[in-house]
Amino acid sequence: MDGSTRFHTDVDPADLEVVRQFEHHALYERDFEAAMRYAHPDLTVREAPSLPYRGTYVGLAGQRQLLADVDAIWAFDGDAIDSEFFAAAGGLVVSRVTGRATLRATGQAVDFLVVELFTVRDGKVADIEVYYYDQEPLRAVPSLDRPPTAPV
Repeated sequence: MDGSTRFHTDVDPADLEVVRQFEHHALYERDFEAAMRYAHPDLTVREAPSLPYRGTYVGLAGQRQLLADVDAIWAFDGDAIDSEFFAAAGGLVVSRVTGRATLRATGQAVDFLVVELFTVRDGKVADIEVYYYDQEPLRAVPSLDRPPTAPV
């Protein structure tokens, strides 16, 4: 069997705080300039190819486009979103985001669970991979008109 198992023990509490600050400014305050103080200028956020807002979003312009794309699909109940952050070590921070939102295209209310893997490099967020627990409700939503891997 080809593969490997790695154990990381180098947990840096500062990584957790950088991610928390980034998420707070980006998601809750929608202040992307403030959020990018905690991120590399070429930050990449990768959404699954099966999502309507699929692909790779890069930098400040990418952050703005991603939130616009997500807002085109979802209507969030802002008070019902909870985030938890876990330092996993080796520059990896995991967030668990739960909440309730309505799909604009169908009117369906969805209780969601999203896990995000943040890579922190040199004290700043460098990469985010986003995973939805249940993508089924999104299957009825048309994709946005953009190739699935086009950097924004």
